Amino acid sequence: CSPPALTAALEPSHLQVLDESPRHGGAAGAGTHLSVVVVSGRFEGLPALQRHRLVHAALSAELAGPLHALAIVARTPEQWMGYRGCSPPP
Repeated sequence: CSPPALTAALEPSHLQVLDESPRHGGAAGAGTHLSVVVVSGRFEGLPALQRHRLVHAALSAELAGPLHALAIVARTPEQWMGYRGCSPPP
């Protein structure tokens, strides 16, 4: 996955990218199954579907290649901090 592409497109305050390929029969580092957590002010006022579309657009090159499974958590900074002292869920 390309964190620079996500960073450039979404200017996240938090970004976590996990390669889950080994859990799905792929080799470690294969990048076929990814899980991303993105916290960005660009998600303000957008429903989940539009947030996911922004993430997909940022990763269009990866989605055209080896990446074929993508789990997305897309939150605004306010939502991310709204977990009142608890660790935010993935």
